[in-house]
Amino acid sequence: MESRIAASEAYVMSTVEASLQEDERSDTHEYDVLIVGGGPAGLSAAEAAAKRGARVGVLERQKEIGYPIHTSGGTWIKDMQELQIPSDLYYPIHKIYFLSPKGEVPFTYPDPVCCVLDVRGVYQHLAGRAVMAGSRIHPNTPAQGPILEGGKVVGVVAKDHRNRTSEWRAPVVIDASGFSCTLSTRAGLHAGYKRYGYGAEYDFYAPNFDPHSLYLIMGSQVAPSGYAWAFPRGHGRVRLGVGVIRPDVDADAREYLDSIPERLPLLAPAFAGASPIEYHTGLFPSEGVVENFVGDGLIATGDAAGHGSTLVGEGIRFAIYSGQLAGAVAAEAVQAQDSSAQFLQRYDRRWRARFGREMEISYLINQRIASWTDDQWDEGMALLERLTPPQAAELLRGDYSVGLFLGVLRRNPSLLRTGARRFFDMAMQRLGRTSPLSDADLVPTNA
Repeated sequence: MESRIAASEAYVMSTVEASLQEDERSDTHEYDVLIVGGGPAGLSAAEAAAKRGARVGVLERQKEIGYPIHTSGGTWIKDMQELQIPSDLYYPIHKIYFLSPKGEVPFTYPDPVCCVLDVRGVYQHLAGRAVMAGSRIHPNTPAQGPILEGGKVVGVVAKDHRNRTSEWRAPVVIDASGFSCTLSTRAGLHAGYKRYGYGAEYDFYAPNFDPHSLYLIMGSQVAPSGYAWAFPRGHGRVRLGVGVIRPDVDADAREYLDSIPERLPLLAPAFAGASPIEYHTGLFPSEGVVENFVGDGLIATGDAAGHGSTLVGEGIRFAIYSGQLAGAVAAEAVQAQDSSAQFLQRYDRRWRARFGREMEISYLINQRIASWTDDQWDEGMALLERLTPPQAAELLRGDYSVGLFLGVLRRNPSLLRTGARRFFDMAMQRLGRTSPLSDADLVPTNA
C-alpha cells in the first residue's frame, strides 16, 4: 500500500506541476471539506458536512448538475421517503413483470413499493439542499488530480469554468467522482474497476406504453450477462435500456438496444408510434465494495468506492446514504482537527455495519446469475412465480434476512437439492446463522 501511494504521489505531483505551468494559475481556494463530484453521493455529503458547520466546496466537472444522465432511475419508495425526496420527483409503479425467453412472471402492488426517479430533478433537489445547508457548488470545474503531501491528500488541482488551473485545498477531501474514481486511483487508495456494467438506454415518448407496468427482461437474446429494462416515468415517458457486464461478455449494449423491437416482439405494440427523446449511457462497478475507501485526508464514497448494489446495478439510494455518512465523518474530522486515515476509518466501520452484508450477498447473487443460460433463466422464472409479491420486492431491493431466505426455500424446496444450497448457506452465514441448512428448515413454523 505504501509503495503504491509513493508511486502515485510522484506521478500526481509531476502532472500537477505540468498543469500549473501550462495554464494561467488563479488563487488557491480553501475549504474545510472539498468534494469532487456533484452527483447524489457528493451532494449528500456536502449537505451533511455543511449542516455540521463545515465550509464545503463541491467541484462538478459538468456544466450543470444532473446532466448527462447515466442511470435508469429505478429505486424504492421507502428509501425515497426516508431520504426526504419529494414525491413529485419519483413515479410509483404498480406492476413488475419479469421476462425470460419462455417465461413471464407478474407481481402486482396495489400500494406501490418501487418507483422511477426524475433523475435530473432529484440531483438538482439534492444540490439545492446542499446549498441551503451552506455548501458552495462549482460547476464546470473538473478535478485534474489530488495534491499529495507526505502521502496525505490535502486538496486537488482543478480547472475552473475559465480554464484556469488552481489548487483547491481542504483538510478532508471526498472522492465522489463516480465510476472514474478520479482521486482514489491516483492517490493509490484502490486500483479502479476491471469488471463493470455497461448500460445504454433511450428515454422514449411512448403514448401506447402501460404507464403502471415496469419490465425486467433476461436472456441472451436481449442482454447476455445482464438484463434489459422498460421503466415508465409518467407523462408518456419510458426509459428502455440494456445493460451487460464487461468483460464477462464482449456484447455491445448499444447494438442490443437498437434491435430491441426485433429481439423482443412482445413489447413492440407498447412502443408503436414511440420516439426517443433522450439517449443515455453509463458505467457501474460490478466487483463489489473496494477493500479500502479511506486514506489520510481522503474518503471515497458512492460509485468511487463500489457502494452500489451489484444485484441489479442500483446505485442512487446507496450513493445518497453513503454520501450522508461520508459528509458526517468529514465534518467530525474537521472539528477534531484529525483527518488521518485512522480517524476517517470510522466512516468505513459505519458504512460496513449498515450495508456490508447486503452488498456481499448481492455480489454473491450477481456472480451466480451473470452466467446463467436461457434455460436457467426460464427455470428461475418458475421459482420466482412461487413467491409472494412482498418476497419478490424484498429480494429485488436486497432487503435480505434469514426469514426471507427461509420463506423462499419453503416455497421452492427443490433448491436445497441443487447447487443453490451452497449459496444459501453462505448467505445465511453472512446474516448471522452458523448452522447449515437442512430439510427441517423447510417445515413452516407456527409463528
